[in-house]
Amino acid sequence: MINYHTLGGGKRLCDIVFAGSHDAGITGGDANVQTQDLEIFEQAKAGVRLFDLRIAATKSSTLSSSPVMLKAFHADPKLMHQKDKKDKTVFDLGGRKVDVTTTKLPLDGAFGMRLVDMLQQAKDFVKYNTSEFLLLKFDKCTNWAIIAEICVRELGAALFTGTGSLNEKTLDQLKKHVVVLFTQKGIDEVAGQGYLSSTGIWGCKRLADGTGYNSSYDGLQYVGKGGTNALNGDSDMGKIASNIEKQSGLMQIGALNSDPEVMGMMYWTTTGLKRSIRERNSTMWGPDNRPTALTELWMAGFGEAIESRLPTYVSSTDYTNGVALKVFMPNIVMIDFADIDKGKFIFELNMKATTELTQTARKIEQARKLAQGQGGGRRQQRAGLF
Repeated sequence: MINYHTLGGGKRLCDIVFAGSHDAGITGGDANVQTQDLEIFEQAKAGVRLFDLRIAATKSSTLSSSPVMLKAFHADPKLMHQKDKKDKTVFDLGGRKVDVTTTKLPLDGAFGMRLVDMLQQAKDFVKYNTSEFLLLKFDKCTNWAIIAEICVRELGAALFTGTGSLNEKTLDQLKKHVVVLFTQKGIDEVAGQGYLSSTGIWGCKRLADGTGYNSSYDGLQYVGKGGTNALNGDSDMGKIASNIEKQSGLMQIGALNSDPEVMGMMYWTTTGLKRSIRERNSTMWGPDNRPTALTELWMAGFGEAIESRLPTYVSSTDYTNGVALKVFMPNIVMIDFADIDKGKFIFELNMKATTELTQTARKIEQARKLAQGQGGGRRQQRAGLF
């Protein structure tokens, strides 16, 4: 099993690189829908520490009187049909009746794992792996208040509570806990009902241009966004190239504009609603791509970040500053079909960082000196940096 605490209990969340599971609860369905093979507990063993969860309510059968269950879903939000709130029996609330919005998915969508099962597996993981933590990021959900109630009830003492920026929490502080993250829409819906970070419901905020970090914000702050248009008809290789281009640009924005504590979230995915997600994923993680493309994308924009900002913090050519150099890089690599090989590859970015980043910094120094001595940016290209 991958153990992140071995990197050092004093490390902050924003100091490490770890795997995130895209559409974490979709472990079945057609080839154009399924995104994961492993359930939550096994994904966590393989190194996943952040889970992307999209939750909606659906009836447990076609009977009009059937109780409602909350499940993960994968579908184009524009094609989903949501029914007005009605007083229904919610199975996950012990059969209690509440106002709930049910969702009908399009034909090319699918429901996945039940919310209560995913929470139980997350709780079990930190129970049996007491040095580790998990982050559950809820997005594009309905019935936020019901989700909050179920999370608080099911996770119990394992739920992480407190205040302040999660980015700066240490692994020692997070260990043995599951962190529940709601996007702003969810926070707005539940804050009036007493669900705050002090009770275990934290915020999750995307900083579009990387600016605006607030150390007193009760939640996670990151830069990054998902990949290609799910409905486009590009070839598989075209979608992969399109995602690399988009992610590279987003990482450059984050590296240039963000405070060191801002988390970077990079999507090494090409989920679409046409053709097989697994086949595209296998191409991205194949021998021609895994050792080079992901690492190069991970490094995207780093040169400019060092050149424009790093001297303010540390010497860019000192090998002992490898950890400090790391703060300018993506922290979360979102993946489909999580497994131990992908998890190890991403975990090892933490160990490679010191040498690789400092070598990059040295190239920048060499290129700058060459440019100053001979003039012209074209000579920077000859130095082998760009």
